[in-house]
Amino acid sequence: MIKPQKKSAVFLGILFALLALLSVWAAKENATAYALIPLVSLVVLALLLVAFFLARESWFSENFKWEELRAAVLVVLAINLAGSALLLMAAEANHLDNTLNGTSLFRLSLLAGAPVGVMIWVKLSRLFDKKNIVMLKTFLISFALISATTTSQINRKLAAPGESQITIDVLKKERANPGPVSWLSRKEPPFFVFIRNHDEEERLVVPGQVWNDTLRYASINLTVKNGYLGYGYVLRFDGRMLE
Repeated sequence: MIKPQKKSAVFLGILFALLALLSVWAAKENATAYALIPLVSLVVLALLLVAFFLARESWFSENFKWEELRAAVLVVLAINLAGSALLLMAAEANHLDNTLNGTSLFRLSLLAGAPVGVMIWVKLSRLFDKKNIVMLKTFLISFALISATTTSQINRKLAAPGESQITIDVLKKERANPGPVSWLSRKEPPFFVFIRNHDEEERLVVPGQVWNDTLRYASINLTVKNGYLGYGYVLRFDGRMLE
């Protein structure tokens, strides 16, 4: 039986604290019933970790085998991490859409976060003596999404005061179909308009009334704030803020 060492306990403690912060953050940003998933799984994970460290005691290991505990810890950890990441991204998705050149910001932040997730899983896989491609992908994707959410929030929330006005033509407009983002955020599918930004077509999420009032090739007035990371963020559309 593999016994957890002091260094491993410190690493797991730090990871648990990180997961706790993520769970609370996800619940704050996505105040739906789905936020209970990471919060409840966090409590279960805490109990499993206690059992994991007690598993070396003979009186405890009679009923709780290390192999079973290892599998249970990893499953609950994956549920907590993936649940928090998906809830955060669902809450931030519309804001990313309304970040000018947001696709570039999204891709760069994904590339920054993915290696972090891989490195953490490599450390965990050694600690638990377990290689699992599903867990590797869970950590990679989850940390990539967390990085994208964090980067987007830093860009729009830490921006210096100051706004500019842009008048731009609408190339087309669409109504999104219900999907994971709408389902997880418990919101109606967003209204999209497509504009030309630096010779590239870009999609924005607009208030329903603006979408109804706007015709194809009509002009729309955007109030834009220069983001902290240099990516403009659209605050208002014809004077209306996104709900």
